[in-house]
Amino acid sequence: MQERQAQTANSRSEGSSGAWQCPSCARNIPRHVEVCRCGSERRRLEALGYKIQIAQAPVNPAPAVPRRRVEHHGLATTLVGYQLDTDLAVGWRVVLKTFFVMAVVASAGALVHFTHTEPLPVRDNIQVLNTLDGFTRTAEPQSGNTIPLFIASVGRLGVLSASGTPEDPVRALQETDLRQGFCSQSVAKQVRYEFPGYYEQWPDDKLERVVLQKYPEYAERLCLLSHRLDASADQVIKYELKPRTLLGHATLWSRTALLTIFFAAICLNVYYRLIVGRVSPAEA
Repeated sequence: MQERQAQTANSRSEGSSGAWQCPSCARNIPRHVEVCRCGSERRRLEALGYKIQIAQAPVNPAPAVPRRRVEHHGLATTLVGYQLDTDLAVGWRVVLKTFFVMAVVASAGALVHFTHTEPLPVRDNIQVLNTLDGFTRTAEPQSGNTIPLFIASVGRLGVLSASGTPEDPVRALQETDLRQGFCSQSVAKQVRYEFPGYYEQWPDDKLERVVLQKYPEYAERLCLLSHRLDASADQVIKYELKPRTLLGHATLWSRTALLTIFFAAICLNVYYRLIVGRVSPAEA
């Protein structure tokens, strides 16, 4: 009885270490089983001279350390380094994503604030409403100084040469400097402004006749302007900016959108490649 139990134990130990292959049907049979399903007996086959091959049982490998599964999302992975961020703590995910969203929104707002401004006042972007020279010529002949009326008229005040390129800028003009001048169609009023106190008793027609006889160039002169202006009456303008065209608005918003997308891509790369990638390195 003890001998049979020992043989059974030996056969089980052999069965746990390998298997024998049946030459008739090529099945792998556990070593403690003597008869194959096809009816071939191991001892009989060995007695007949068959060489029984013993297959060693594979050694169980050590359990693999679970690795984080990385999902590849094609273009998203290439552009922004997208990967699963589940190994990052929930609190950190919420804080970081909120921070990056706020950064993108702030950058978009800054772009709109600093780029969606009115066009530069250059010749090609403005519409000239009037010039000081033209305004004076159309005023009443007996009206006084036309400069205050010109300043009060519609439009922005500036200086622009009569000819030039479309990129010529409108030069800023100080209103106080312009008010120091005098403009009128009346030669007599111009002379009295230029020489105060000398011709107050002269009638306008007599003064104008005498001046034009001696200085005929006064007939074409309309304004006496301050030397601080460094401009003539036909260069002093009232203007307004032209509104942007539909194409201009489309170009401006397209540029804003592209710059915002570019900044968002940088933020995503920082999040996925530098933060998520360091917290939980990607495994192939």
